[in-house]
Formats: sequence, structure tokens, C-alpha cells
Amino acid sequence: MRFPGAGWKSGPPKPKRRRRAWFIAFIIFVLLSVQLFLYVDKHVRGPVMHLAKIRIKQMATQAINKAISDQVAQGRKLDKLIEWKTDNRGKVTSFILNYNEHMRITSETANIVQNALRSTEEFHDHIPLGQALGSALIASFGPRIPVKMEPQGAVKVELDTRPMEVGINMVLVEVYIKVVEEVAIVIPFDMEPEVVETEIPISYMLVVGDVPMYYYDGKGKPVGTNSDQAPALSLPAQPPVTPEQSRGITVSPDATLPSSGSIRGNGNDSSSGTSEGVSTGEG
Repeated sequence: MRFPGAGWKSGPPKPKRRRRAWFIAFIIFVLLSVQLFLYVDKHVRGPVMHLAKIRIKQMATQAINKAISDQVAQGRKLDKLIEWKTDNRGKVTSFILNYNEHMRITSETANIVQNALRSTEEFHDHIPLGQALGSALIASFGPRIPVKMEPQGAVKVELDTRPMEVGINMVLVEVYIKVVEEVAIVIPFDMEPEVVETEIPISYMLVVGDVPMYYYDGKGKPVGTNSDQAPALSLPAQPPVTPEQSRGITVSPDATLPSSGSIRGNGNDSSSGTSEGVSTGEG
């Protein structure tokens, strides 16, 4: 005898079903997150770091140039920086950098650059993900990836000169400051060091020497204010090439070339006196 409904079994309670569904969804979310992280790490991190380096280097260079330009615009005198050496006639023969002024300028520049980079330490920028992927259609779309710069180490400042020829016996001397700073570029899940190097000219000086009345160009023609008084200059001509030289045969000046009848097909038949003074360049 079977009672109605005796074979019916109730399913698991609803809270257990929800718990199982949430657990499966969590596992799927973790797997997708891992796949997304691996994809970003392989395909996106390189372009993002490349763009971040360009942005940070541009920003740091602008900050350094502006800070030094403002100090130069305030009337910093550079007359004492260079000491000129002259001869008995008062002509400039050489110059040297004043060590005291050199150290003063480099120390002030280092402090200025350090303060400028500290003011930009809180600099934050954002790069769209579409721009990092290199697509022109979605360059301004996608999540914006934050970029940050952190100064690392001390600022290195060097003061140097660079001569440039601008004419006959005239040299333009450029005095410039070379700044080298190491910064750290921070993006999500990555950080790389970057060296920012820039050169800022601070002064120019023209050294004029004795200009000759005339000089000769590469074609041997006189050039200058008194070029009409210059003697004619002829370039040496190259001697013509003989047929023997073109075939690799070297003939001594005292040698007498044999006649056509004295040379036979067999080298043993030719006279020894006729063949003296003739040597081949073939060894």
C-alpha cells in the first residue's frame, strides 16, 4: 500500500542554491580577472610605460628649463664667469672658467632644479587605455590609467662650454648648463627609473681673431677683400697612367722594353739581358 506523495523528495533549500551560485560566479570572476591581468601585463604595460616616460620627461624638462630661465631673467651676471687671456697686442688667445663663479652657479642651479622637481612631485597624469593600445579610433576612450613621477637621488649639474666656428678666425663660445636627474615613473603594478637629461644655454660669446686679407677655397680660388692681389694658385695635376701600369706591370726608368721578336711563347728562349729591369706586379 503506497500513500500518495510518498515518492516525492524536496530539493535543497534556496539559501544553499544561492550560495552555490555566488561561489561559481566568484570563481568565474577570479578566472576572468587573472586572464585580464595577464593580457594587460603582456600587451598594455609596455605601451603605457612608454607613453608615461614621454609625458614625465617632457614635464620634468619644462620645469627645469622654466626654473633656470627665471633665474637668468632676474639679472644674474655672468661677466665674472670667464677670464680672458690676451697677448701683448691685446688679442684674445684663450679663456678659462672662474672656479668660484663656476661652483656658485652649479650649486644654485642644483637647488633650483631640486625645488622645481619637488613642486612637481605631486604631478599626476592620466593616459587613456585606447591611446596606449595605439588605436586611432579609441584613442580617447577607455579607462584612464594614472601616471605619477617621483624624484630619485640628487641632481647632477655641470657647467661647460661648446665652441662653434662661425667664420674665418671667429669662434662662438656657448656656455651651457647640463642637468641630469633620475626620476621614478609609477603606473599601476609597475615602476621604472628614468634619467632626465637636458642642456640649457646661459650665455654666448664671440671671439674674433685676425682676419686674413684673402684665403683660398677648395677649388684654389682666392676669396676676400683683397682677393685681386692674391697670386694665382694651380693645383698639381696627376700624371697619366701608362698601359703597363694599368696591366699591373712596373717598369724601371733604366729598363729597355724588348721588341716583339725577342719574346717567344716559351720563357726559356728569351735572352736574359732583354728581360732585366722588367718586373710584374703579380708576384
